This record gives sequence, structure tokens and C-alpha cells, in this order.
Amino acid sequence: MKYDVVIIGSGLGGLQCAYILSREGYNVCLIEKNQQLGGCLQTFKRNNVVFDTGMHYIGAMDKGQVLHNCFRYFNLTDKLRLRKLDENAYDIIRFGDREYRFAMGYDRFSETMTSYFPKEGEAIRQYVSKLKEISNSADLYNMRDFSEKKTRYFDYYGIGIDNYLNSITRDATLKNVILGISPSYAGVKNRTPLYIPMIIHSSFIESAYRFIDGGSQISDLLAESIKGYGGTILRKAEVTKFLFDAHSMMAVEVNHAEKIEGKNFISNIHPKTMMHLMEKAPIRPAYRKRITSIGDTYGVFSLYLAMKANTFSYINSNYYVFKSRNVWDVRKYFPDELPKGYMMHISPGSKSEKYADAVIVNTYMNWNEVKPWEHTRVGNRGESYTAFKQQKAEKLLELLEMDFPGIRGKVDSYYTSTPLTYRDYTGTHKGSIYGMQKDYNNPMKTMVLPRTNLPNLFLTGQNINVHGVVGVTIGSILTCSSLIGLQPLMTKLRNA
Repeated sequence: MKYDVVIIGSGLGGLQCAYILSREGYNVCLIEKNQQLGGCLQTFKRNNVVFDTGMHYIGAMDKGQVLHNCFRYFNLTDKLRLRKLDENAYDIIRFGDREYRFAMGYDRFSETMTSYFPKEGEAIRQYVSKLKEISNSADLYNMRDFSEKKTRYFDYYGIGIDNYLNSITRDATLKNVILGISPSYAGVKNRTPLYIPMIIHSSFIESAYRFIDGGSQISDLLAESIKGYGGTILRKAEVTKFLFDAHSMMAVEVNHAEKIEGKNFISNIHPKTMMHLMEKAPIRPAYRKRITSIGDTYGVFSLYLAMKANTFSYINSNYYVFKSRNVWDVRKYFPDELPKGYMMHISPGSKSEKYADAVIVNTYMNWNEVKPWEHTRVGNRGESYTAFKQQKAEKLLELLEMDFPGIRGKVDSYYTSTPLTYRDYTGTHKGSIYGMQKDYNNPMKTMVLPRTNLPNLFLTGQNINVHGVVGVTIGSILTCSSLIGLQPLMTKLRNA
């Protein structure tokens, strides 16, 4: 059977493309190498406790905002079980000896920040104004038809977030606090473009929500709808080769055996991984060289804490904690020392609104630390790897106990993951948490677009546009518009 569209990888972008195209009448086949769908939406359960692996909170989900509008089209809005974060402190930045609370709403955020930094009112006003300006520059973010200035947001890819903050303030603490959410966008001082943190921060200031009992409910609901529209979903089907004729893509090889043919193909896997599977593709050498030369974002060590029943009060805020004098320095550490910072997310469950049973803590981790086991797979890494992870976990728990005294005594059990885990389950290159690293020094080199050099091969997922639920959703719309047209799709999204 030859499908209209074959989609490789069931991350959020792949699922959304499969939904859009199957809903629009295309005969779609979605291929996933794992049993569980969803990529970074995947969850796992231990001792009846559900843990998210990647999607900890989402933004712009209030009525009329971009994700709410898109999710209406995806038939998700009224089905997702969500909890809105604290409107006065959806994120809490611990820097130095103080906590700084980020409030929802541009005006409220500005007022709160000015109360912390009364002499920096003008800098804060400029920052909030720039947030609005950049979010307004993206037509798809605002559900508009493309305007004549449709490339205006590209201008913000050539400016660094660090350079911009230096231009509006000399207050080092204010700058570090604003950069406090940089782990949510893989911030790098001399590379991160202004556009990415501004779009992400805007979406959370507009509204921020957590998933009750995990983000895999998105993948479950989308998969059900895809099948309802006649789409095919193949699990435990690893794509092992891309097959071509002289000018275009013809099929994919699955599990080194079966061939699945298609008229069009959408890849939701990491572009570098894709390149390894298409050695004989009729693509320009310059395109291959550019894709393989782009750097990747960092990896993380994740600590999943299953809490004793009714002992740890649910906190309706995310914590970003820094132990260095400069936020940018947190990524630089020696393996035998305590981490210099971490992110802590508390997952809401349906069992109790008062107490939490799942706490997730992420800290930076260099690939070199897990390089000795890079040729192994999950479940077969040996005792040395288990001992290594336990040592990392104990250091992070020690640090956590300093900031939240008594928390360790409330932990029933814990589980861990490293960049190797992310690599094996989500297919990211070297376990990078947010895929490819954008670089404002050379924005066009590091920008990956939905269209490739081949007429029937397209890309989607966190490596195009911006990562995160909002960014990937907009990216999936861009990808599908290459097949069905942007304006007709935008009309249907607005009228959903």
C-alpha cells in the first residue's frame, strides 16, 4: 500500500501533522520505533506514581490565546486535564539569597519585578515591551494570515538575548533573574537568539498550566483521533533506512525488513539522525554539511522522586534554583561537585490537590559523563552505570535538602535518567533536551525549515521553529501548510 503521507516519529510534531493531514483527507501512516507514542510527551509509572519525562508545563492556554486556539482544532481543549499554575508565582527564581516570583499577565509581571528592582523600572518596561513586540511579530502566533512583513521575526534571530539585556540594564541581578528560566530554552550566553526566549517567556506570562497525571494524555487523544480519521499508526517499527529514486523519496525501510511507500514524507526525528538514514539521498552536499554541523543543546540528569503519601505539600509553582554568581555559569561544573543549579517541577495528580506524589528535578549534564556507555541501550548498561547514576542522584538530593529542609525524609523512592535515556527514548542527538542549538551569530546556518532539498520530504518537531508545545504546534502547522496551503489551514484553525 502506498500512503499519501508517511510520518516518521510520533513526537508532538509528528502526531499533530498526522492529525491535520488525516483530518484533511490524506491517507496517513505514522511510524514510531517505541511502543509508547509521544516523544517528550511520554510518561512512565513507578509504584503507581506517574512521571512526565519532558513536558512539565505549557503556556498560552487561556481562552483566545494561541495554544488554546490551536488545541480547539486538534479537539483537545475540552478534554485535557490541566491545572493552572499560581498566577502570582508560576515560576520562582532562586538567585543569591532571595526568591523572585514571576507573575502572569504583562502588567502584573512588570509590577512584581519593579517591586524587586525599584530603580530598574525603565529597563523592566523595555523588556516587557520587547516581549509584546516579538510575540506580535509572529503571524502564526497571533493566528493571522501572513502579512507583507511576514519575515520580520527573523530579525530577532540575529540578536543575542544576553546582548539585549546588557543594552537595557547594568543591574547584574536583574539580568540574572530574567535569565532564570534559561534552562527552559537551553540558553547559551554567546549563542541564544533573542527570539526564542522572548516567545517562550511570552507564552508563560500569558498563562501557564500543568498536566494532571502527565502530558501523555495529549498523545493518547491525538492517536485516537488519527485512527478515527482513518490514519494508520505503527508501533515498535523503527525506521532503519530512507529510500530514494533519482529525484525524490520513495519509501522507508522498517526494522531492516518491511518497506513502506509514500507520496510524501515528514520526518519528526532529529535531522542528524535522519541524515544517517539517508546516505544515498539525492540532496545537495551543502545541505547535508550544514545540518550535520549544527551544534546541539545540552542534556540533563533527571531525578524522579516518588513521595510518601500525604507528606509533601503540592507547590503550584516551578523552581529555578542557582548556586552560581552568574546564571550562564551553571552549565560549567566538575563531575565530583554538587550541581550549580536545578529546575524543580511538581506534578499534579488526580489523587490529591493538597499533596504531591511526584517531584521532578533536572540539572545540566555533559555528554562526556555518559560517554563510557554510549554504545549501550536502556536496561543493558551494567552495574557501573547504575552506581554512577546513584552517585549523581545523591549529590542532587543533598543540594535539594539544603533548599527544602526535610524533603529527603519524605521521599519513598527515586528514579533517574541521563542524556543516554533521552537519546534512546526520544531519538535526540546525544540526548540533547531541546534538539539543535540556534545561534544568533549565524542565524541562517542554524535555522532548520520544514522544506528540505527534496520535493516530497519535510521536517517537523522541535528542531524547526521553536521547541516546547507552543513552538512545535506552530511548526506542525507550517509543515502541513507545505502540502495543503497555509491560508486554508489558518482559516480552519481560526474557525475551529
